[in-house]
Amino acid sequence: MQKGGDGMNRYEKVGRLMAGDDGWIRLMKDGSGEIGRIHQSDILLTLAGIGPVERFQLSSSGSSIQVMAQGSWYGVLTKQVRGMIRDWPKKRAALWRVV
Repeated sequence: MQKGGDGMNRYEKVGRLMAGDDGWIRLMKDGSGEIGRIHQSDILLTLAGIGPVERFQLSSSGSSIQVMAQGSWYGVLTKQVRGMIRDWPKKRAALWRVV
């Protein structure tokens, strides 16, 4: 995620993605708890550029995925998501919000 700079979006870490049951990924917001769930298959399709468009957007560079949860867009780094899926269920990925 790009931070600061002229014309660049600023992001703040607001939570994390955590492994859930039966292939589900839990979106956990600090102080609020679970704000949504995503199935691994939806994330993998999004990483391949063919995911469900209404809830996910792959950045043009492919470095991040935007996820819609509870009416707001959040970002996650694709590198962290790939690591999370590869080392399931041990790894987590940071959840970011545009400031």
